[in-house]
Amino acid sequence: MIGRAFRVATLLPVLLVLEAPASAHVEVPRAGDRSIQDRAGVIAPDDAALMERRHRELFDKTGVALVIVTVPRLEGEPIEDFAVRVGQQWGVGRKAEDRGVVVALAIEERRVFIATGYGVEGFLPDGRVGSILDQEVVPSLRRDDFSTALTRASTALTAAAAREYGVTIEGLDQGRGGPGDGSASRPGPLATALLVIVAIVVLVTVVRHPWLLWFFLSGPGRRGRGVSYGGFGGGFGGNSGFGGFGGGGFGGGGAGRGF
Repeated sequence: MIGRAFRVATLLPVLLVLEAPASAHVEVPRAGDRSIQDRAGVIAPDDAALMERRHRELFDKTGVALVIVTVPRLEGEPIEDFAVRVGQQWGVGRKAEDRGVVVALAIEERRVFIATGYGVEGFLPDGRVGSILDQEVVPSLRRDDFSTALTRASTALTAAAAREYGVTIEGLDQGRGGPGDGSASRPGPLATALLVIVAIVVLVTVVRHPWLLWFFLSGPGRRGRGVSYGGFGGGFGGNSGFGGFGGGGFGGGGAGRGF
């Protein structure tokens, strides 16, 4: 009996040490009524005010709730877990829409992660979020210019959401939606010239052979009875105050980087 008790007493400290890292995590700050929670104290006041204004306007116009949280250290918790935990505990985004985005930065671990809610993963897939980090954020982080890095992240994410929902954010360059946003997909001079040539050929052909026009217009879609081809409808509505903490859901989408 004494031997068994001795073994238990010997193993207990070891078990406690092994268990501690698994359960350790940094406390999530209270959400309050602001989208910027700078617990690490690395964001310049002017940058924080600019991002706060843009985030409020973005939420009012699109329902996309973008928040940024910085911490000095993570106490052993993976940053992706922390970012998702922030999104879940704060309920970033409206419950029925799940249009939440959490940008988390840990200074001591030198890690950044952008977590995306279910409702924004369509226009912010993991690959695009990773590209935004690589090209817009990480270069400044490596110079320890944390305020600029987070402002650039905010700008790219805000522009992407604004363009997705067809709105304008005051003072924001809508073209800065980050890489892979399709903003460079306009046809070049060669493509434009080819389109003009094709249009001319079609016009000349129709003028010389008008029966071709009748043939194409009187195809099965026109001759059939009771055939209807529906369009695609939809829209984005529901404006309110910032209130970006309304129970939005997060499922692990997003991307992170070390620097």
